[in-house]
Amino acid sequence: MSDSTENLRRLDRALRLLRARVAPDITVQRVLILMAVGANEGLSQKALLETLDATSITALSRNLADLSAFTSRKCAGPGLIELKTDPMNLRERRVHLTRKGRRLVRDLQAALD
Repeated sequence: MSDSTENLRRLDRALRLLRARVAPDITVQRVLILMAVGANEGLSQKALLETLDATSITALSRNLADLSAFTSRKCAGPGLIELKTDPMNLRERRVHLTRKGRRLVRDLQAALD
């Protein structure tokens, strides 16, 4: 089996996991944001934005909301991330995975390995 065939199988496993546990129509942008939060937990939204190419602050804010407990439409969300106010700068919010989000990111990384 070639490396590219194996990579496709890993990606397929990861995508199936995400569709089953988050939403059947989860976007690539949300997956990238989730993985970026997992790799850089505790960053401010502004610092997280700097780690992501081709994402605007508006898109990041909306996607963070849609990955949290309440979506941008104010309905129940998957509860994978949470925003916490920085106690040293009350105007800044830091992005963290929830316990559920950590499990998902761990399982996603395992599917990709």
